[in-house]
Amino acid sequence: MRHKTFLSVMFFLSASLSVFSQVQDNPVHVLYLNSYDSRMSWPREILKGIEDVLDPDRNNIVLHIEHMDTKEFTSEAYYEAFRDFMAKKYIQTDLSLILCSDNNAFDFLRNNHDVLFPHVPVVFSGVNDFEEWMIDGLPDFTGIAEIISVEDTVDLALKLHPETEEIYIINDYLPTGRAWKRDLEQRLAYLENRVHLNYSGDLPLKELQKKISSLSDKSLILLGVYYSDRDGRFFTYEKSGEQIVSASRVPVYCLVEFNIASGALGGKLIWGYAHGTKMAEIGQRILAGEAPESIPVVKEGLNRFMFNYPQLERYHISLDDLPEESIIVNQSYSLLQEYKTEILVSLVSVVSLIIIAIALFVNVLRKHQVERTLRELSEATWEGIVIHKNGMAIQFNQIFLDMFGIEAEEILGGNMLEKIFPPESRAMVQQRIDENNTDPYEVTARKKNGEEFPVEIRLREIEFKGHPVRVAAIRDLTDQKNMEAQASQSQKLQAIGTLAGGIAHDFNNILSAVVGYSDLGKMISEPDSDFHTYFDNILSAGNRAKELTNQILAFSRQGGGEKVSVNFSAIIKETVGMLKASLPSTIIIEQQISTAVCVKSDPAQLQQLVMNLCTNAGLAMKENGGDLSILLREFYLPQTQTITSFTLKPGSYAELIVRDTGCGMSEETIARIFEPFFTTRVHGGGTGLGLSVVHGIVSQLEGALKVESQLEKGTAFTVYLPSCDKEDLFEKQSPPAVLEGGKEKILFVDDEEVQVKLAEELLRPLGYDVTGLTSSTEAFDLFMKDPGYFDLIIADVTMPELPGDILVEKIRTVRKDLPVLMCTGYSSRVTPEKLKTLGVSHLLMKPLMLRDFAEQIRRALDTFSP
Repeated sequence: MRHKTFLSVMFFLSASLSVFSQVQDNPVHVLYLNSYDSRMSWPREILKGIEDVLDPDRNNIVLHIEHMDTKEFTSEAYYEAFRDFMAKKYIQTDLSLILCSDNNAFDFLRNNHDVLFPHVPVVFSGVNDFEEWMIDGLPDFTGIAEIISVEDTVDLALKLHPETEEIYIINDYLPTGRAWKRDLEQRLAYLENRVHLNYSGDLPLKELQKKISSLSDKSLILLGVYYSDRDGRFFTYEKSGEQIVSASRVPVYCLVEFNIASGALGGKLIWGYAHGTKMAEIGQRILAGEAPESIPVVKEGLNRFMFNYPQLERYHISLDDLPEESIIVNQSYSLLQEYKTEILVSLVSVVSLIIIAIALFVNVLRKHQVERTLRELSEATWEGIVIHKNGMAIQFNQIFLDMFGIEAEEILGGNMLEKIFPPESRAMVQQRIDENNTDPYEVTARKKNGEEFPVEIRLREIEFKGHPVRVAAIRDLTDQKNMEAQASQSQKLQAIGTLAGGIAHDFNNILSAVVGYSDLGKMISEPDSDFHTYFDNILSAGNRAKELTNQILAFSRQGGGEKVSVNFSAIIKETVGMLKASLPSTIIIEQQISTAVCVKSDPAQLQQLVMNLCTNAGLAMKENGGDLSILLREFYLPQTQTITSFTLKPGSYAELIVRDTGCGMSEETIARIFEPFFTTRVHGGGTGLGLSVVHGIVSQLEGALKVESQLEKGTAFTVYLPSCDKEDLFEKQSPPAVLEGGKEKILFVDDEEVQVKLAEELLRPLGYDVTGLTSSTEAFDLFMKDPGYFDLIIADVTMPELPGDILVEKIRTVRKDLPVLMCTGYSSRVTPEKLKTLGVSHLLMKPLMLRDFAEQIRRALDTFSP
């Protein structure tokens, strides 16, 4: 049965490869995006199917592979970092096709396709719970839905075990496991009066094993997906399946092919290799010119009956009782069956020669065919391949020679390890060879010119010319390591940004009381009194504290004040003027500042940027003095350009260069200067936040930043910021209007009691009827008593029990025409898109300033339309 399946697949692959028989001059770039870990057998089988169909090297295809690892990493920050990583990595790659497997990769592409890969066709596979609406409006998408054959599997199991009274069904409680449980409950409902269906709960693995071992002899187990237990421990599917099977005294049926390797008995299974080949075949059709939207999504026909032979013997199940098309694995094979793939390939090539050949030459011809097959295999990959015996090279591909910059004659006949590995790596490689360890590992390799670089090595033992030899696959990890370093830097900035957000939330709540009661004090004090002046001074200090909070948030791309047109030239001159008094007299400042260079920014951010760069330069020249030069000018960028990790769009920019003649920096220091809290100063000489703040400000303003430095020769920081029209600097400012109040009824909700009292005392003098509550659930209950009573609702974003955005969603289900304002000290819960969806008129940032507070209330009441 398996031989027929194999021959059918080989015939189809040979036919489909003819589509690509004419190799193009330029390579075709194809991306395979996998939702999970590269160690899982499911994506490995899918990838094998893709490679067997596309045959990248023969068809001039560059196959890029990315593993999202979203079983373990699921946060929004991780998805944002992965999206940025993909944007940077593939910005200059002209992709012709994207292949993706499983829901997380599918959803990632649905959400980011138009931004990352506009108009690039996408073929998906392994998507659970697929519905046609998921690709509505996505004409570039088609693929394969993952449909489990649970009815066929269970019906066959009950036929083979007619005494069964209970089926114990196992899934984990991750999103995929919960989705499978819901699907199985619906599809097995027809068995309700026939057997008892018992679903596993969210159990630790040890408790699950204990439950399994206690099942009666009239039970069966149906294993779905189990990747993590209740204690948060993660396993490979193979490992968790092995633990489940080992604890069971009754047959374990499954729905996915990789559980066969764990010892499960089998069933009608989803097969990763079949998904991979079918997905690649659809991809070939698209590359040949078919439109994705004309190719219907495949929803059936890929699952196969597969069974584990030792388990069949254990439970006395005859092969004759199985469906005719069943595939049997782990059967005790003869030597012919053991090496059927190699022998079949040889026989297919030799058949045409048998008629004219004599039996004397059969063995010789077969030997030559095996050698040719090995040579072809060594070239059909993007990795360096070398066949060796005890470190002596026998055969290799061109990629291997190019990777190390060597010629064939340099590697043949000698000790290969001495040629391609430095002494400190050689012992590890030799040990792996001696132990015949097949696990992949990383090690440092060396090119002919002496350059060292990281590689990953996989080792296999085969028979070549009647002798055991080893095949090593070597992959250059240089690009991967560079990308990981960039991703690590991004994660560090995000971590400190999260901390800054928490600080900002609490600090702005405190400032609200300070600023709000100062406004009240001004309102009730005489304009010419000392108290009025005191309150003015408190308000001024509160505003400076608010700006400081925005500066803390700036370096993490999380905040900043309102962006306005700013005279960058004036900001620099003012900042440098303040700095002169704090710099040693041995430092000479030179300025070349173009007049009225305009930038759209928060003025405090620009001042912080200049202050940090100049202070950093001053510290570098503190001991011996030197020259500090500051240059500001405008220039036009005609096309998109990448500067370090930043991408600049075409347009006009302000270029700021801060150069010093100080001590300079090594390459190791340059690689870390933008890390939060990193500093080379002695204790007390710096916080390590200055350049992180600069990096955050530049990122938030969609600019770019680069650094050039040499030890003892000084450093230059260059900043590029988008410039704006100079006429924006001269817009007339209208005098502040008189505060306008009203008689409307307002419901104000905030979990901080001081915020509620402050809002009441600020708004009641303006004539409003204010009801303040500290509980969002009580606020909703009060609203529901009379939904038409209130004219406006103001809700804080971050509240326990019922956050502000959820409260507004519930209110909108009852009354869509009610004006709503929201306020926050800092929160990542709401985005501009979500505010628009909720019908929120404005998001007020704490501390609440009386004038802005009053104006936004009046505007919401006067202009709101549902």
